Amino acid sequence: MSIVIKKLVNHSLFNNFITMIILLQAAILVLETISELKNYIELFNLINAFVLSIFIIEAALKIFSSYPHISKYFRDGWNILDFSIIILSLLPLSGGYTTVARLIRLLRVVRLTNRYKEMSIVVMTIIKSLPSMVNVLLLLSLIFFIYSIAGYNLFSDVDAAHWGTLPQSMLTLFQILTLEGWVEIMSSATNANPLYGLYFISFIMIGTFIVINIFVAVIVKKSEEAYKQIENTFTTPVTQKEILSEIKEIKKKIEDLESKLKT
Repeated sequence: MSIVIKKLVNHSLFNNFITMIILLQAAILVLETISELKNYIELFNLINAFVLSIFIIEAALKIFSSYPHISKYFRDGWNILDFSIIILSLLPLSGGYTTVARLIRLLRVVRLTNRYKEMSIVVMTIIKSLPSMVNVLLLLSLIFFIYSIAGYNLFSDVDAAHWGTLPQSMLTLFQILTLEGWVEIMSSATNANPLYGLYFISFIMIGTFIVINIFVAVIVKKSEEAYKQIENTFTTPVTQKEILSEIKEIKKKIEDLESKLKT
């Protein structure tokens, strides 16, 4: 029985059906924001209940398909995400918690991220990049701190609107990092002293061209790792334990068939 269910949940038609259900949930979330359709709230609630029922059935089928190794279902991070969304959706939230209930329904749309291999790779890349990005952000924060202190001391009297306080200096540096309007900011300083241009050029060189490229390098590296991990997931060979389990199940069916034939 578990073999049949496993074939069902892995079938492309089944996966496409679940994708359509997720898109239906997304459409309902959009319709709920239209004030002219507030009279159809009961219909929307019925559709939301139907969507949740489909998700529960899908999770149950996936759990049964992994029988007798049910723990295998919970070893997959995507399955844990799906199961957590179902549990949160079943919480009795009403009254003042209706906003929370809507946000939980919004989480169901997040399930689109694991419907296709390429999208899974993108999400996996982001997750794998987070630890390395923290180190890059710490480096960027240190650069911001040094340059904001220097900018405050150098330009607070020249351009108080941009460098009058430390928070304003940091905000100005962030604007320069985006390469938006930095020429005008630099002009106010270089009018007082042309050598101040070295400050802006060095920050752009370090902050934009070096640190941002480190971000890109980290993402590219982690993207390759995520792709290899997804490939291994799709090409993982069947274990000996799973083969023996399926053989025992087939043997049991043959014995049942033989006993029926004898009678």
